[in-house]
Amino acid sequence: MNKVNEILNEIGRAGRAEDGSYTRACYSPEYFEAVDITEKLMREYGMVTSRDAAGNLRGVLRGAGLGHKSIIIGSHLDTVPSGGLFDGAYGVAGGLEVVRKLKEEGRKLRHTLELYAFNAEESNPLGATFGSRAVTGLVSPEQPGLAEALKNYGHTVDEITACRRDFSDAKCYLELHIEQGDYLFNEGLKIGVVSGIVSVISYRVTAIGHSNHAGTTMMKNRHDAMVAMARLITEADKRCRAIDDTLVLTVGTIKCWPGSENVIPGKVECTFEMRHMEKSKTDELIKEIREIADSIDTVKFEIVNMINKGSVSCDAHLMDVIGAAAKEAGEKPVVMPSGAGHDANPMAHRVPIGMIFVPSKDGLSHCPEEWTEPQDTEAGAEVLYRTVLALDAED
Repeated sequence: MNKVNEILNEIGRAGRAEDGSYTRACYSPEYFEAVDITEKLMREYGMVTSRDAAGNLRGVLRGAGLGHKSIIIGSHLDTVPSGGLFDGAYGVAGGLEVVRKLKEEGRKLRHTLELYAFNAEESNPLGATFGSRAVTGLVSPEQPGLAEALKNYGHTVDEITACRRDFSDAKCYLELHIEQGDYLFNEGLKIGVVSGIVSVISYRVTAIGHSNHAGTTMMKNRHDAMVAMARLITEADKRCRAIDDTLVLTVGTIKCWPGSENVIPGKVECTFEMRHMEKSKTDELIKEIREIADSIDTVKFEIVNMINKGSVSCDAHLMDVIGAAAKEAGEKPVVMPSGAGHDANPMAHRVPIGMIFVPSKDGLSHCPEEWTEPQDTEAGAEVLYRTVLALDAED
């Protein structure tokens, strides 16, 4: 019997609000409650566990063979504020179900099986995918504000750099996740074989004008930073749509100074985030955004790159194995890219990666309404299990 939903709901006891949403911020008590629950289950299923300064939990199920590299499964336990049950935690629950089923069936893998429950995959003061970046050695000690942010969580930069592991003993990394989009749901499909993860490129864009009295400064004399930023946003949106149908641009934050209803804004700061599989498309968009900014003569714009996570491709062999496992389980898999970022992105810099998607009802995610039908989560866990068995049969 597949118990992935039972495991997921056990983890979901941590950080659940009365409205049905979930909040487990990085390094929060709610996050570590989820870690405690997960670690208890890992140990019940026979895994040896450990934690690191980045807040990650690792479980190890030692294999019977000698010289065989580890098969790693992972996902994250943190959530966005008022998020859903499935994002991240489902992948950890799926990994636990694999280990539980191996124990139930009395199977002993030749390869060592590892399961990571990562911290801080969602946006946070340390930067998204922080836990997996720490494990892969991709957290730069020179990251602006890192030392100060870590101090707030009781850690140091040296402690985080020490979290890096040696991947020479790793065969691959697998991640099970909800799609967070509507393609599988709309097509009535249960399994997506992920081909790659789009880039996440983020810029801090600042419009610098002049503050002045809202009542006495005539329109022709204004250097309104808010109006200028609004022009840049709307024009950038138009250019993005014209470049490519799968290129996306989001202006998700905005700050205004001095922030008074009777003062013309003198400074406005926004984040411009863009995503695509091809670097040439995001390069083209930021070039055009800079050109638009230069054409607006009422203010001065400053555009600074803050995040530059390039796209990564999933391993072709792992895609084939996942696809075969899905067909063996009676499903019709479809190959598709991921428009969301995942811990698999930093892991791809160290080992071959494979990802399995299951549907998100109505394409909803990062909200309390996030939902995946029990039969779909069970199907994903079954495909993950069969994938692990197939990979274990290889050298």
